[in-house]
Amino acid sequence: MSAAISWDPYNADLAKDPYPTYKRLREESPLYYNAEHDFYAISRFADVESTLRDKDLFSSAHGDILEFIKARSVMPDSVFIHQDPPKHTAYRALMQRIITPKRMHAVEQDIRKLCARSLDPLIGGDRLDFIANLGAEMPMRAVSMLLGIPEKDQEAIRQSVDDRIRTEAGKPIDIAAQQQLQQEALSGFDEYIAWREKNPSDDMMTELLQSEFKDPQGVTRKLTREEISNIVNVVAGAGNETTNRLIGWMGKTLSQHPDQRREVARNLALVPQTVEEVLRFEPPGPFVAREVMRDIELHGRKVPKGAVMLMLVAAANRDESRFVNGDSFNIHREARPHMTFGQGIHVCIGAPLARLEGRVALEEILKRFPDWEVDLDNAVLSSTSTVRGWDSLPAWIGSRPKNATVSIPKPAAAEAAPAPAAASGEVTLEGTWNVVVKGPTGPQPATLVLEKSGDTYTGSQSGQGSTTPIADFKLTGNKVYWVNHVTKPMKIKVEFTGELNGNVLSGKAKAGFMGSYPFTATKA
Repeated sequence: MSAAISWDPYNADLAKDPYPTYKRLREESPLYYNAEHDFYAISRFADVESTLRDKDLFSSAHGDILEFIKARSVMPDSVFIHQDPPKHTAYRALMQRIITPKRMHAVEQDIRKLCARSLDPLIGGDRLDFIANLGAEMPMRAVSMLLGIPEKDQEAIRQSVDDRIRTEAGKPIDIAAQQQLQQEALSGFDEYIAWREKNPSDDMMTELLQSEFKDPQGVTRKLTREEISNIVNVVAGAGNETTNRLIGWMGKTLSQHPDQRREVARNLALVPQTVEEVLRFEPPGPFVAREVMRDIELHGRKVPKGAVMLMLVAAANRDESRFVNGDSFNIHREARPHMTFGQGIHVCIGAPLARLEGRVALEEILKRFPDWEVDLDNAVLSSTSTVRGWDSLPAWIGSRPKNATVSIPKPAAAEAAPAPAAASGEVTLEGTWNVVVKGPTGPQPATLVLEKSGDTYTGSQSGQGSTTPIADFKLTGNKVYWVNHVTKPMKIKVEFTGELNGNVLSGKAKAGFMGSYPFTATKA
């Protein structure tokens, strides 16, 4: 007798290969209840399809993520993917006029150039990381190009998206931390919007500034700055993550099916159906949540009003009542719609872009590297409960070297530069420190002034033409921490964490969604 079925979306071990459990759920428990986290889950294709289509019975008003619905989160109206009609209808209608298949396909050659930029330097080598070399680069730059985000800031945008979806293994999303990261991201987008308002261009941000729409109250008007910021945030996040994960799954799946990969390499006309089969076989978003709006009965069991229902998209995509031999990968499979991009009013508005990027990426990979073998021993699966994919997916290009046991080597560490000499005698923290942050656009100087009263430190930090009080200063042994709420050139929280060595402070400055950068401070 087999053990009782248990499925936990936070179980990192299960995430490595959830498909045997999904199969059991479909066969033995098509309506599953998890008492620990208090949610229901459905796994059969027909159930998932009908649920996603029923906007009245299954609501998105508190989001489509388990933790958000349990917390009764309320999103701004313009975060339309987390709304029901009429709010969802109003904003999506506007976005459908802007995110069109025609606009997406107009950038195909630009996407090819981005792929070439990432892949060409690897020609002649013997290793490739599908994420570090392509998945983390091309989608981020493509969606930023469409939005009108400057190239110098694109890496910071991707890091912001990664930070917001990442969770501690085995634990739910930290809602408070998520909201803080969200606010930091939005403050950054405000600056881009203000600049683009004065410098219009042929991009989505300009079109959002100039377009009129009929809002949920029926008033025809332009979007507010806050609404544009929210929409840009949604598009940047979704545009980065889906294709990043898709590229990883293409690399892994085609490595494990070399005969099919070689067939596609010989005939690139097979690429679109190959991308579609990878999307079915390994969907980047394995499940989506809804709130149940009234008591219902399903598979002989009652589900109460207010319950959270998880639709297991990845399980539905392998349902053998829908897909013959659903657990097998077959690029010649009969074309039938899958659930990866959803169904109903919330079907993914960016699906044309994801398919285009996936197709172009696979074509450009195969043109350069028709053979590869993924190094799974050194691959790293992402720590997140909302999407499933890889943080690193290294591979050997061409033939695997004999006795190869390691993946892409880490670059040799540069010889450390001599640290500034520590002053003789004891150094007190209070006083003036000259701070230099090595940011993405070069060194950023600032002046930190510290005062001490008893065991408490206060002070201020000046830079970029403004001075602001510091907050939360802590000294633990020789470790130092403080926060600077920068106001120019944009509002952002910068956290400094470092170590004191004589008259030198050194460490990292974490600038919200823009990432972390090294800093050094010397006593004036």
